[in-house]
Amino acid sequence: MPRTKLSREEVLERIGEEFRCHGYAATSLSRIAEATGLGRASLYHHFPGGKDEMVRQVFRKVGEEVGEILALLEEPGDPRDRITASMKAVERFYAGGAKNCLLGAMVLSGGSELFADELAAAFTAWIDTLSATIRNAGVPAGIARRRAEDAVMRLQGALVVARGMKDTGLFRRLLSELPNQLLEESS
Repeated sequence: MPRTKLSREEVLERIGEEFRCHGYAATSLSRIAEATGLGRASLYHHFPGGKDEMVRQVFRKVGEEVGEILALLEEPGDPRDRITASMKAVERFYAGGAKNCLLGAMVLSGGSELFADELAAAFTAWIDTLSATIRNAGVPAGIARRRAEDAVMRLQGALVVARGMKDTGLFRRLLSELPNQLLEESS
């Protein structure tokens, strides 16, 4: 039976899933070829820079998706509503905690040295945007920054724990609790 021809977006999605699941070092071109149905020659035709270019293209695609989540935080309106909307989008993005984080997989698998700028920029954008939203609720800048950093760390940790325990409810619980925790009055 002939394989169905995939769009470039579908190819990038499948490549991204390989990096999410196996990290940088363990994601071989053979594994990518199997996941996409493309031969090595076709992969190099579409991605002349090889695996590194594939990762960068996956980062670009994921960056667009994360940009949509961050845009929810920047919309006008009540900060709690914006944070709640962004947490719902985070839940969809990670399939309720069933999907690994690409950034986390890259950090843990040896990709952090190769893609340090991309990884740092992604985490920084998320923390900066969340921090600004928390400040909009009247929380002092230093406390808002610390809460945003802690939230991103907790989200990443919750993904790992939820997957390790095969209980995505742990991740979803954190997402539902974060808006109140981020905006509670400072003491």
